[in-house]
Amino acid sequence: MKKILENITVYHVIIFITIFYFFNPTKNSSLDAYAYASYIKYNENLFLPHHLIYNFFLYTLIKPFNLLFNNINILLVSKYINAFFQILNLIVFYRILSKLSIPKREKLLFIIIVGFSFSLWRYGTENETYIIPITFSLLGSFYFLDFLKTSALKYVFYSGLFATIACLFHQIHFFWWLGLLIGTFFYTKKLKQTLVYGISALIVPLTYILVLVFYNNLALTPTNLVHFVFNDFYTGSAKTEFGLNNLFLIAISSVRTFFQVHSNIYFLIKNNILFAIPIVPLLYFGYKLIKVTLNKDLLHYRKLDEDSFVKSHILIFTLHFLFAFYAVGNVEFMVMLPFLIFLSVFIKYSVNKSLLNILALTLFIWNFSYGIYPNSHYKYYNDDVLVDFIIQHPNNKFLVKNDAVLNKFYYKTGIDNYNNILLSSKLTSANDFNKLIIENEIIYTDIINKPSIFNRQTITSKKSLNYDFSKFDKKFIMSYQGLYGASKIYQLKSTSK
Repeated sequence: MKKILENITVYHVIIFITIFYFFNPTKNSSLDAYAYASYIKYNENLFLPHHLIYNFFLYTLIKPFNLLFNNINILLVSKYINAFFQILNLIVFYRILSKLSIPKREKLLFIIIVGFSFSLWRYGTENETYIIPITFSLLGSFYFLDFLKTSALKYVFYSGLFATIACLFHQIHFFWWLGLLIGTFFYTKKLKQTLVYGISALIVPLTYILVLVFYNNLALTPTNLVHFVFNDFYTGSAKTEFGLNNLFLIAISSVRTFFQVHSNIYFLIKNNILFAIPIVPLLYFGYKLIKVTLNKDLLHYRKLDEDSFVKSHILIFTLHFLFAFYAVGNVEFMVMLPFLIFLSVFIKYSVNKSLLNILALTLFIWNFSYGIYPNSHYKYYNDDVLVDFIIQHPNNKFLVKNDAVLNKFYYKTGIDNYNNILLSSKLTSANDFNKLIIENEIIYTDIINKPSIFNRQTITSKKSLNYDFSKFDKKFIMSYQGLYGASKIYQLKSTSK
């Protein structure tokens, strides 16, 4: 790999990574991804408080294409936009490394490792809110580095401005903004430069106020503003707590930030034995990785003039990691960590190149084989069939297993929170289930023997309801196949009414 890297440029690497992003958009979008695409498609909820301008930004980018082409696939285009911004992230990242005088070979390995880290690759091929804000936070770091080198006020202003814009794309980037603010203050020990960095932060409350008053048509009161800004915490959609689960899930999420770890690997090999082939070279790479790691010549301290830059990004990494821990190991809040660990620890220390070579190859083979390729070529549940069935039966009610079905229906039809779709996750007891069928006489459902997998939701779920189907007339309607197995639609009919 050493000889190969000596003969290629950053352009070759970027083109190579771009191909694997743009040709592998996921076919298994999350319920949030469908919701955002629906909002953009139907011009609704363009400003959501937790990631205020994401939907509006994509709506603005996609609008011209909507005018030029009929029936544009908003969801797919949104994935391409995220892929574009992830490539842009890698370019800005490379520029930062160049300013830090990192050797060419290391820079290329860094962008390969970061580009093929699972969380970034996964969300860079999905319509989620975590990739675009990284672009602006990285630009904040880029100009912060320029400020450290020149002390020019314009660069510290640009740094604060871009870090502020990142917060408007997602609130989680407040910690990146805060880390750069603290870095500015401790580097200069002067209030003027710190104020110049922080002045652009006024954009954030101003934007929230404008959205609250002119888009949401609500009165500007402290209560309304606080509830709007922190809506996800008031509604409980942003889960935060302390407990043993935090330790367990932060450990899993830390690994999954770099490597795909999921029970779908079992289903892939079960479906096609060829998926076992990548395990052979990966075992070899694992052996080499352990051997290199045990090498005494693993790390070398790197003396840099920009020590304030490294310390600031160690602080940013720590703040993000601690908040992800507080958020019960939420892997979505850790997407930026591959960039941050390379802008801190891997800048402070030069790592054995053999280890970097092995890590780059391992990440690419493992994450493509067991993460990105399956996401883009298989449908895990294939619940599009169920959505079409629901559309064909507008007068019936449906009790469904996967919450994403509700947003898939919304994306297809424009009907949000469709009354005829009932989520099994909302049922609190078996009695609720019985009452539901008795009240409706007839109900369709896919919850009977629905394929299930071991995942984060399984771990964090606090309830497991046992339904007694013997109380009702059960009629098989149809089945449809996904990677995880066959889902079956049944008609349940009450016998007591």
